[in-house]
Amino acid sequence: MSSGYEELRITVPLLIWTVVITAVLTVIGNVFIYFLPFIAFCSMNMGDLITTPGVNLLGIPFVMTVVIAALMRIPSVKKHMTAGNLVFLYVVALASSAFTLSLWGEASELLTARVETSESILQHLPAFVAPPKEAAEALVQGRGSITAIPWDLLTPALVWRFLSFAFFAGISIGLVSIFRRHWIDVEMLPYPRLQ
Repeated sequence: MSSGYEELRITVPLLIWTVVITAVLTVIGNVFIYFLPFIAFCSMNMGDLITTPGVNLLGIPFVMTVVIAALMRIPSVKKHMTAGNLVFLYVVALASSAFTLSLWGEASELLTARVETSESILQHLPAFVAPPKEAAEALVQGRGSITAIPWDLLTPALVWRFLSFAFFAGISIGLVSIFRRHWIDVEMLPYPRLQ
């Protein structure tokens, strides 16, 4: 294992592999969740291992680590498992965890909150966080046409969800940049991989 810094170049084949692996892991994760018995949904979920709101311990990277450990036993595959490829696989697995069913459900809870929740509880929640009841009912019941959805009522809530996610992503990228510049580049820490 080399202790030097390895830079991963973004190429067209790498982007194609990113899309393919993300799609495969997302489909596997969602199919796994759909076929779980209801009693096991909370504890056997590949999307969220800890189902407490705000605490997302994602399961697909752990599954990918086990798959990589098994693949490392095959000599023809082991030669392709460089530090850069391992980091790439882990990041793609982490990103595909965001597309599993549980996280999509968490993202839509506030959009449909006014349908089942008492108005006395939601009276202090602004309309840009949880849209009015008629807009939420249109999402839950459907309208038969995309033009029949009250987009003027839904757009502020959708923009709010996008901005809150984009803000979180920006902070995460900023923290990773700080760690990389002040820690990883200085220490030249290799990616831990199986021997």
